[in-house]
Amino acid sequence: MVSEMMDYTFVDHTQVRDLIEQVTMLEAVAFAEYEGAPTFDESFTEWYLRRPGSTAKLCVAALDDEQMVSVVLVAIQPVQLGGKVLDCGIIDSVATHPQHRRQGLARKLMEMAHEQMRVAGADAGVLYTNPEDHPYPFYQRLGYQTRAICRMMEGRRPAENGTLTVRAADAVEHEMIARMLNQFYSAHEGYAPLSAELWEWHKVARPIAMEPLLLVAEADGKLAATCTYAEVPVLLRGETVTVAVLSDFACEADACDGAEAVMSVLAAAPRENVMCLVDEADPLADLYAAAGFEKAVSEVSMVLPFSKAAYEAMANKCGPWYVMVESVIGV
Repeated sequence: MVSEMMDYTFVDHTQVRDLIEQVTMLEAVAFAEYEGAPTFDESFTEWYLRRPGSTAKLCVAALDDEQMVSVVLVAIQPVQLGGKVLDCGIIDSVATHPQHRRQGLARKLMEMAHEQMRVAGADAGVLYTNPEDHPYPFYQRLGYQTRAICRMMEGRRPAENGTLTVRAADAVEHEMIARMLNQFYSAHEGYAPLSAELWEWHKVARPIAMEPLLLVAEADGKLAATCTYAEVPVLLRGETVTVAVLSDFACEADACDGAEAVMSVLAAAPRENVMCLVDEADPLADLYAAAGFEKAVSEVSMVLPFSKAAYEAMANKCGPWYVMVESVIGV
């Protein structure tokens, strides 16, 4: 797939030379001033481009000569929406080099990405953005609808340990933890049920610089809760700060109190500064707020329906939204 506009050539990623290097350099420049953006390196990019459901044909770029100046990454995964599990094209890293903005590159690439997703059988497109930044009205003009208003929250590791026993998970417990997560988020929109492939990418195959710390909490010797941490350098209030990003918290309601479980896993954070992402309508947001966490940045989830099934799902709002931390800050 190749098309041209003025001095630019539009291609899929099969036709980009030095792909990992070019994506890394472009995203580092394009997101340099975005609050909550991580620090990019080639190991991160190589891992991210192996995201389940992503292919070089789905991902598109604009080239100036042979230099990538704009990019859209796409992965198609089963995602819960409106009480259904639909194949959704998850759009990430819509990035344009500052010197090439306002040329219509992002719009052209998004249109190409939408076409690629439709051809691949996707029911809808899903993305995240900051509602206070200029991309938000851009996505609205493309037809995206706001599905949930989310928060990037930050706080401090509690000074005292929680009441539950928290430790690193054993490999033999991975399947049990995946089942716990799938059950805990079974009513959440935006959740991609964990398959073996998705688990491997999320929890095992991450780059060393962002190695996951998978924790479990026990009550009376039984698995009661879980979460994952990653230590990530992110931009906050104009400074790059390494924080412990908490994701995939889940607990067994009949094994422990939710607030007790949250405080216990927060006390086990590998760094004092902790960050998490959550739908503001999710009861988890109240638990994090009770632990002293405050909103740092707003995020919204947005959906563009393609199929009849997606339009029907959009008419049936059910449950809070599960925020894909890997789509917002890449962990």
